[in-house]
This record gives sequence, C-alpha cells and structure tokens, in this order.
Amino acid sequence: MAIRDTANARQARNVGIAWTIIAYIGALSLGWIGLAIFGPNGLADQEYVMPKVLLALFPTAIAAILITGAIAAMISTADSLLILSATELSESLLKPLLKKENIHRHLLVSRLITASLAIIALVAAYLSPTKLIFTLVGYVWAGIGGTFSVVILLTLFWKKFHGKAALITIVTGMAFTIFWISSGLDEKIITARVMTFVVAGIVAVLSTLLLKKKWN
Repeated sequence: MAIRDTANARQARNVGIAWTIIAYIGALSLGWIGLAIFGPNGLADQEYVMPKVLLALFPTAIAAILITGAIAAMISTADSLLILSATELSESLLKPLLKKENIHRHLLVSRLITASLAIIALVAAYLSPTKLIFTLVGYVWAGIGGTFSVVILLTLFWKKFHGKAALITIVTGMAFTIFWISSGLDEKIITARVMTFVVAGIVAVLSTLLLKKKWN
C-alpha cells in the first residue's frame, strides 16, 4: 500500500523477504541456543525460552532491554489487532444501524467496542487452558501462514503460477492443517507449520503445471 509506483515493487519485495529471512534466522537461532543451554526438557515452560536464553547470555541490564523490546513488539501487534477488530465490528456491523450524521456517537461506540474486546480478550486469556491459545496460534500459522506464504512466494517469483492454482493451494493447505493437527500428528511426527508449507508447495506446483491458466 505504501509503494508509490510499480518501479518500487521489486525493491519492496527484496526488502520484505530479506527482513523475513533475518527474523526467522534469529528465531531459529534462539531456539537452537536454548536447546544447547537447557536441553530438550530443561525448561518447565518452553514459551519462556527467549527470556531464559537472554538472561543466560547477557548481563541483566542488557537482557532486560532486549526482553522489553520483544514485549513491546508483542503489545504493538496485539493492540493493532484489537483496533482492527473493533474497527471492523463498528464500521461493518454497527455503523449502518446508526445515523450517519452522528459522528460523536460513532466515536463513542467505537471506543466502547474496543474496551469491550480488550476485556473479553483478557478474561479469555485467564480462563482458557494454556494449550488452547498455542493450538489456535498453530492453526493460524500453519493454515494461513504456511499456505499463503506459498501463494505469495510463487506469485512473486513464478510467472506461470495462476489463480486456479492459488485457490486450490489455499483450500488444500487449510484442509490439510485441520487434518494434521486434529489427528495428533502435529505433536507425534512434525509440526503442521512445516508440513502445511511443504504440502501447499507441492499442490501449488502440480496444479500450476496440470491446469490451464485461464478460467473457463
């Protein structure tokens, strides 16, 4: 959305992919370092590997700054999603029911919805089982992230990739994610976040080669 002209598309693509590669290398390295320091069963809760590794490698003051930066990024993402949800709810569902000229009322409703969603999310976080949130995140990262990453990468780098193949890839990737996690294979064999990417990639390539580009 911020691209001023088509000439900047290639530069935006390269910057985005380079930054993603750096971010994932950092995340993987953090996990590998955690395994080297604490072992596979050295932590009671594996979600705390990041602060534990930083506290083990750096002085307390520096580790605190790094941990604070990570928490700030998490909060930034959370509040952005909260505002997005509130905006969609108020603009798409409630705004047609209100008088168009009453702008102050629209603002009040939007603020009340944002506050309500924040309270609901806080209560859900406290009452939900620990595994529930992680499972939901797994579904999102595998079903949406793993599937759409294949579609985006092939759209950028393969000119033969077309709409039919993209649709088949999306449907197959999401269906496979539901099957893989529901069957328990996500924990027994390999995570769905890897398998969905592989399966979606294979389906995307095969459907691109076997199907015609133009819709009938």
